[in-house]
Amino acid sequence: MIKKTTLALLLLLLATAPVFAQQHYRLDVKKSKLLWKVATIGNHNGYLLFNDGRMDVTDKGEPITGYFTMDMKSIRSQDGSTAADRAKVDKEITTPGFFDTEAYPTATMEVKQITPTGNAGVYRIKGNLTIKGISNPVELSATIGKNGDTITAKADAGIDRSKWRIDFHEEKKGWDPVATLKDNLISNDIAVTLDLTFTKQ
Repeated sequence: MIKKTTLALLLLLLATAPVFAQQHYRLDVKKSKLLWKVATIGNHNGYLLFNDGRMDVTDKGEPITGYFTMDMKSIRSQDGSTAADRAKVDKEITTPGFFDTEAYPTATMEVKQITPTGNAGVYRIKGNLTIKGISNPVELSATIGKNGDTITAKADAGIDRSKWRIDFHEEKKGWDPVATLKDNLISNDIAVTLDLTFTKQ
């Protein structure tokens, strides 16, 4: 009886085991970049670098999940006509009212689900984006391609900065009429372009 029970348990485990083996691809932080753009009186745009990241795929090369850690202290603007103009913007976007990079030096994106859309190489991404310690669900479309031991992913998306308290208000001071006036001059939508490269571990 014991042998029959053991055999039954083994068969059950085999029947419910995953039919794929995961492979892991590490983000190449030197080849990967996040570009951002926000409309105000004129436009501000710039880039952000990564600390780390990974994409998990099936043995057939289909992406499953992943994560990214962004270096918020690397955020830079590129639209200013002079170095002084760019430095002014860079200083402002690192303050507590915006990304508060001293208190929150990193941001994370945890990819929960990657599903094919029906268009070749295009996938729907669902995950949680954490900025300034605030997590919100996000969805976007990405073009993902595999070439040998390299995977590339490109995407254009938009995030509503108000959901992460990216504004002129310093959280401890509460509502500020001057900050509100300044904030109203800036679009809530931050346009984001991702250009990512992964290599097999």
